[in-house]
Amino acid sequence: MKTQLLLASLLTLGIQQTVLSQTDANGYTTVNMTMGPQYQNRVFFDLGTNGTVSQPATTWDVAFYRASSTNFGTRINDAYDIKVYQASNNPADWNNITSNSVASYGAPLFNADNTTSIQEGAFEQGSESSGWGEYNFGSHHVEGKVIFILKYPSGATVKFMIEDYYFGYTFKYAKWNTATSSWDATQTKTIANGSDDAYFNYFSFNTGEKVANLEPPKASWDMMFTRFYTDYPYIDPDTGQQLTMKYRMSGVLQNPAISVAKVQPETQETAATTIPASTAFSKNISTIGYSWKPTMGAPFSNVVYYVKKGSDYYRMYFTSNEGASTGNMYFKYKKITGSLGITEVSKKASFGIYPNPTASDKKVTVLFDVKERADSKGNVEVYDLTGKKVYTAELTNQTGFYKQDLNLSHLTSGNYMVKITYGGSTETKKLIVK
Repeated sequence: MKTQLLLASLLTLGIQQTVLSQTDANGYTTVNMTMGPQYQNRVFFDLGTNGTVSQPATTWDVAFYRASSTNFGTRINDAYDIKVYQASNNPADWNNITSNSVASYGAPLFNADNTTSIQEGAFEQGSESSGWGEYNFGSHHVEGKVIFILKYPSGATVKFMIEDYYFGYTFKYAKWNTATSSWDATQTKTIANGSDDAYFNYFSFNTGEKVANLEPPKASWDMMFTRFYTDYPYIDPDTGQQLTMKYRMSGVLQNPAISVAKVQPETQETAATTIPASTAFSKNISTIGYSWKPTMGAPFSNVVYYVKKGSDYYRMYFTSNEGASTGNMYFKYKKITGSLGITEVSKKASFGIYPNPTASDKKVTVLFDVKERADSKGNVEVYDLTGKKVYTAELTNQTGFYKQDLNLSHLTSGNYMVKITYGGSTETKKLIVK
């Protein structure tokens, strides 16, 4: 308990650390990760370093996508449970909105979670072609058109409009004053994209300023443990139909730079690994999402996730979720490319072969991760220790990750050499056939 309290305190302070862990008999690292009680923190986890970066979840209101000069996007902070409403798509109505009521504004707008674009936030769900504005082909600016009302669970209300985007955002806002039943003076701010190597800049209506250091560099995290709204399925008690409703969850949104394959059913605790086909991998930011949580009713003990990060592959699965009382979420992961022996054969491809030693059926799989199309096809050859070629197969020429199964059941048990050729380069590996 003292360890958990210390960890939660460190996370609250936003300290970068190597997360508490241990390795099991199958070589999996066990991670005891916490968002803190009531999910008070947003936590970024890096598979490559087994490290976390954690920051308080409610020190910002709006996040402005700044990772690209041409793409834009704005996310509302779901940890605050702020509801976004479109009040008007006429900028001239700014002074005509004299109430903080949202009764006539329709359903709230939410950040997108079923998407490959992490920047697609609630404001991009507005009525204009760019959500909150229209692209000007002459000036190359996105010009704001939509006025939004932001409602907080506390009753606080903010009137908000993005006026312009061009390598940064110009926006204005006004807070509702309950004492005078009117809006306070309008504040106008501009936040340039800047040079920080992160996806977003963050702004707080409370301080009226940009909030710094709320996100690690893009290449330094793979999974973000956070609050987010999603379409949650439920059964209508009157009709028996399965419907969906927007529900705020705690779970994982993935870095757009990685891809994830969810496999179910699959035994979690095993030393053997079989990487899914390339078509099973997705860059949808909620591929992991919340479906691993045992509180969701469906079995979670047979769910496994394969993560592709560059040329590395990880296998991971969740073991426990303690809920909002502690914010603790436990999972295990293992870098399986290390055990598969992935090697850079040339700048054009990476290869690996597994399992090694083989299983009793003497079947092995060649992993083939092609970075660019080559002029000639590759091949794999197996030799015994006398130098005799005992197996050969062609590696089909294509771009992307795929695998090719080899049946070596005709070989006797012993040591062999596997030679892989591609793009004018070769690599030789030792293979043990059981």
